[in-house]
Amino acid sequence: MDKFMDNPWFVRIVAMALALLLFLSVQDLGNKNEASRPNGMENSEVETITDVPLEKYYDSENLVVTGVPDTINVTIEGQRRFVEATKRQRDFTVYVDLSDLSIGNHRVPILYKDFSEKLKVKVEPVYVEVSIQEKVTQEFPVEPEFNNNILAEGFEAEQPIVEPNRVQITGGKETLEKISYVKASIDAKGLIEETIKRDTKVTVLDRELNKLDVMVEPEYVTVTVPVNNPRKTVPLKIKQVGSPPEGTVIKRMESDIDEVMIFGWTDNLKSVNEIEVEVDVSKVSKDEELDVPIKRPDGINKITPEIVKVKIVTDKAKKSEETNLSEVPIESKGLAEGLDVEFLSPEDGAVSIKVEGSKAQLKKAQESAFEVFMDMEGLQAGDHEVNLEVKGPKDIKWELSTDKARVRLKEKETV
Repeated sequence: MDKFMDNPWFVRIVAMALALLLFLSVQDLGNKNEASRPNGMENSEVETITDVPLEKYYDSENLVVTGVPDTINVTIEGQRRFVEATKRQRDFTVYVDLSDLSIGNHRVPILYKDFSEKLKVKVEPVYVEVSIQEKVTQEFPVEPEFNNNILAEGFEAEQPIVEPNRVQITGGKETLEKISYVKASIDAKGLIEETIKRDTKVTVLDRELNKLDVMVEPEYVTVTVPVNNPRKTVPLKIKQVGSPPEGTVIKRMESDIDEVMIFGWTDNLKSVNEIEVEVDVSKVSKDEELDVPIKRPDGINKITPEIVKVKIVTDKAKKSEETNLSEVPIESKGLAEGLDVEFLSPEDGAVSIKVEGSKAQLKKAQESAFEVFMDMEGLQAGDHEVNLEVKGPKDIKWELSTDKARVRLKEKETV
């Protein structure tokens, strides 16, 4: 036996037998793997086709179906040539068959057809939850919606107009019962200064402002928003600011217009009754005509015209003189009934007035009565310090010896 095993031919025969056994084992494993792949997919390829339209088979004349997605994804597996052809041609159909189902909620499978038998097919999702309702059509009014915040300053919008103002809405009976709002919202970029007109899609919402899946006819309506800039005409008033150089007198100032047109919100226009133009005469030493810009009051967005011509007529100042009007009594106005006035300062209840002007003006001032008074309206018994007011000629300069008085109000003694 030992001699037989030492024979080199014995070793060669054993090695060949082992090699043959190993070959047969590997071949058998390969046959098993091939047998486990359907249709001989030993070189298979996997592709996912996205956004495949999902068809619905049902009585569309009388029923409405919700819950079915518009598209799904389909995964196919098989030999490359079959996968590529199917992906390119898309000559297959993916659908749900609802034709035999009753009104209500259902869970239905997604089906497919017209795929090659050489392919393995998988759809995602496999099932869908659908709602089948009775189909109804009702008419609803359309409510226009417009954001006033996009209006330019001073502009106002009138009530929007919708054409047509009623639409036909078709959907499931239960869905239409949820309708709370049918709106046509108009939007625009930038600030609006003129009437706008837009074709706007109608939006149907429930009470919680969720968009409802319904069909609207017409789908778009025309919304017109009249926009205007309220205006009114007011008088123009010229106001002198500052004093002319020494030796110059401003005789008069005249504008080339008497009125201006102002624009703004209606409420703001009500509070403006005149426009005042300030003319600085501090550098005016001769007759001049100035272009003066008109300042806009708060709440006014436009004035027409924006510039006014002001003609200034001057004269040389005449040498002035001074005089004093003494012992001008202080009068009381608005004193409550039952009260007496006692002057604490000035004690005699009179003031002096220094008057400056030409001889003619001084004569006029002496002949005219200067009235000095204090307003006692609303004052009760007790000590008070009140401002003195003066009524006198407007074309001369004057100065009071004091501009305040201290008084004591006492109740009248009854006899």
